[in-house]
Formats: sequence, C-alpha cells, structure tokens
Amino acid sequence: MKKPVFIAVSLVAGFLFPAALSPVAALAGPKIYWHFTIKAFVDLPDTNGVEWAWVTMVEFDKPKAFPAEAEVAEDYGGKLEGTIFAFVQGTAWRSAHRYQRDATCNGRPSKSETYWEASESDSVYAMGQLIDTNPVYSFRFGFTNRRILLPDGSWIEPGSEANVFTGAINIEGGVHEETRGHFHLQVVNYMDDLEHHRRCGKAWVEQYLTAFRSFHIVEERPAIGQYVFGQTLDGPTSRKHFVYRVDRSTSPEHPFWKQQTM
Repeated sequence: MKKPVFIAVSLVAGFLFPAALSPVAALAGPKIYWHFTIKAFVDLPDTNGVEWAWVTMVEFDKPKAFPAEAEVAEDYGGKLEGTIFAFVQGTAWRSAHRYQRDATCNGRPSKSETYWEASESDSVYAMGQLIDTNPVYSFRFGFTNRRILLPDGSWIEPGSEANVFTGAINIEGGVHEETRGHFHLQVVNYMDDLEHHRRCGKAWVEQYLTAFRSFHIVEERPAIGQYVFGQTLDGPTSRKHFVYRVDRSTSPEHPFWKQQTM
C-alpha cells in the first residue's frame, strides 16, 4: 500500500444508488469510487467535541453530466472533457459537547455556556471533480448545498428536498428557551440541529452550524487501491481542525463506513 501522504491544506439524505453496468460501460472498465472519511475537531484544544463524516462518490464523465454543453462544444468543433464526482451516499455524526467562555453581565465578570447534544445525520451533500494540472493529476472535494449529480446522471437540488427544522421545545418545570435566528439548509443537517446558550440568566437556542461547511480540499489523486491522508486547519486562529482520509477503489463499499477510526 502506498505510504500515507501528510499535507496541510486549507455529507441530502444519503442513499446508495446501485447501477448495473451496460455492455458499453463494461468495456470501458469498472467504475471508480472515492471514499472520504473526515474528522473535525470543533473546539480545540478540547478534543472531545468532534464531527465525523463518511461520503462515497463515483467518477462520472462530464459530457454525460452536461449533455447540452457537450453538444454545443461539438457544434463548434470542440469536445467537452473531464470527470466529476457523482454523489453515492453520505452520513455524519456529532458528539455532545459543552464549553464556557468569559462574559460580562451588568458590568460584572461572568461566564457564558454553550452546548449541544450528540446527533447523527443522513442529510449530507457533497461534490467534487478531477483536475488535470499536467503533470499532476489532482482532485477537488467539498461539502455543498448547491445542486449535486447522482450516479444515474440526474441532478437534485438540496433545497428542494424535505428538511424539518425544530426549534426549542420547552417542558413545564424546565428552563425556558427561546429560538433565535433563522434555520437554513446546511451541507450537513443533524437530526438535533440545536445549539443551546446560557448567558446572564437567559437561555436560548440557535441552529448548530456544522464545521463541514468550510471543509474543502485539493489533493493529488491516489492510485486505485491506495489512499491519501491529510489534515488542515480552518484558519490560523480557528479552534477547528480537520483530519481526513481518501480511498480510491473499484468497490462501492466504503471501507470505514460509520467507523470512528482516525
């Protein structure tokens, strides 16, 4: 196996879309799948707050993904070339986490508290493509809530999918929380999408903002059967840090599906 490469560079409901190879596709060789495993530390130096994401993509020819554009290119004597990633499946998990920060209440030193509960998500959106930068052949990958390509060549708009956002639920006798801010479709939407706040005797909830909204990488493409391992900080002063592994194979089975192994 290829020695891991360490570098520093700045998941819609996930379903597996099986597709039988046609005779033409079979002659073209097996499909090539990309399996992404990403771990995000969201509040360093505390390593207890983490998010995990597992995503599988498959290579797809650009002319098939953009037939109208390919036809225009041919009309002018050209050819649309390249490979993009079609989304196969994705899932994510978030640990419970709680932290305090210094605050001021009525002119006196105090503490604010923020916390969220553990949750998971099958509402994950991602996209990517291969980049031919001769002599290096690399790839780009990131999470997105823009339209994404599926393995059958169709496209979906994440914003058109059914997503239910639930604000604060107050129980008699408990701490009353109000809901603040707007709830939007994200690149990862947890079943429990709430972030709880306590400050100066007040309690409220906001939408939890996933760390994966800022995760994008550009990496050298691994050979089939090999992988790339890397890590990146979300800015020089950020508390967020990402560690990731990318496996490229002819199997649609993610080798670390829902495994927290990094």
